[in-house]
Amino acid sequence: MMTAKNSVETKIPRPTMESRLHLYLAWGCPFCHRILTALALTGLRDHVSYTWMRNIKGPAGWEIAPADEPLFGEDSLRNVYRRLQPGVDAAPSVPLLVDLSTKRLLSSDSAQITRFIATGMDGAHAIERELVPAQLVDQIDAMNLWLHRHVNRAVYEVGFATSQGEYERKLAVLFQSLDRLELRLAEQPYLLGNTPSESDLFLLPTLLRFDSVYHPLFKCCYQYIADYPALSGYLSRMLEIDGVAATYDEFLTKQHYFCSVMHVGNEVRDLNPSRLIPVTQYSMLLQA
Repeated sequence: MMTAKNSVETKIPRPTMESRLHLYLAWGCPFCHRILTALALTGLRDHVSYTWMRNIKGPAGWEIAPADEPLFGEDSLRNVYRRLQPGVDAAPSVPLLVDLSTKRLLSSDSAQITRFIATGMDGAHAIERELVPAQLVDQIDAMNLWLHRHVNRAVYEVGFATSQGEYERKLAVLFQSLDRLELRLAEQPYLLGNTPSESDLFLLPTLLRFDSVYHPLFKCCYQYIADYPALSGYLSRMLEIDGVAATYDEFLTKQHYFCSVMHVGNEVRDLNPSRLIPVTQYSMLLQA
């Protein structure tokens, strides 16, 4: 699920009248979630079409229903990459942004795609909410990088640790970062002040997955996000913003993580061979 860096242009070109932007996404992926939230907050959801990965990922990687793959009718993301970039050895990861009109790969970098959308697709469209104000660009860039390294990727580094010492060190770093965020959000409603910015789109997906996925499956288990008053309040505020809650599906997310294998570099890891999905709400047991 880590974002992949491919040999694409450093800047996504502004769409033209002929452009037909299309995203390959997975519901479980937090890096895709950044993009979905950016589309919701900017009001640009109707300016792009979507292909969703099959929710459970096996050793061969992301699979696609051929009828949902508009470029070549392929049944896997790996084959889509191979058709788009023959001879290029790239990790077939989501998100992936293409132009259907030219059959061109535009980006597979979630941060780059998020910025492209947050700025109205490079200024091509008016946006409903300003997520990257000019006066905050440097602060947003610094915060995004810090979040990606110390929170977004950190949960995976904890979950993929292979020794007790490595696990404990990385767990401590992760929760030190959450402690810093708790103090910051105790003083202001959003990461960079009184209104949401692009940086909040980096934090939200990890927080939403933390208690139900990263805590049990990746052993990120010092505390729950629910144990942090400021982080919990922040999460509630974000979900109350129109359109944000619809960008997350807890059932599909849990099903993906607990029933899929994980690809770590060239290695396939099975973190949950039983395929049991933890029940996290008592009310769900009463309905069973």
